[in-house]
Amino acid sequence: MNRKQRILAGLGVAALVVGSGVAYASWTASGTGSGAAKAATAQALVVTAGTTTADLYPGFTQGDVFLRVTNPNPYGVNITSLTPGAITTSAPGCVSTNITIAAPTGLNIPVAANATNFAVTVPNIVTMIAAAPDACQGVTFTIAVTVAGTQV
Repeated sequence: MNRKQRILAGLGVAALVVGSGVAYASWTASGTGSGAAKAATAQALVVTAGTTTADLYPGFTQGDVFLRVTNPNPYGVNITSLTPGAITTSAPGCVSTNITIAAPTGLNIPVAANATNFAVTVPNIVTMIAAAPDACQGVTFTIAVTVAGTQV
């Protein structure tokens, strides 16, 4: 190899070393700061009267309450309590005091996230008094309820 070829070969090796050094010496960047996350706000369950089954008669103590529950939250809710309120009926001759409602214990009713009109039956909490008149036959009683629960 002559002198010119050796110089060119040396320059080629030097260019290769310098080029790889440039690639290896690329700059990096980093930083610190903050990000953000926000918790959702729990939405109230919506409770309406459900489709009933005629299971009441004078002296019966195991009647059911039928509800429809809408859960607008993006997470499931487990209903753990039901508090009965006012009872109403518009039937002439059959007053609301012909039935009583007991607060149930041990409820564990899951309602899925974003559920709409989910049918719920709370069993064995309605009693029709033994002296209920014939005017109560076929009557639907409306029962105000408050439900509460926890996220599933």
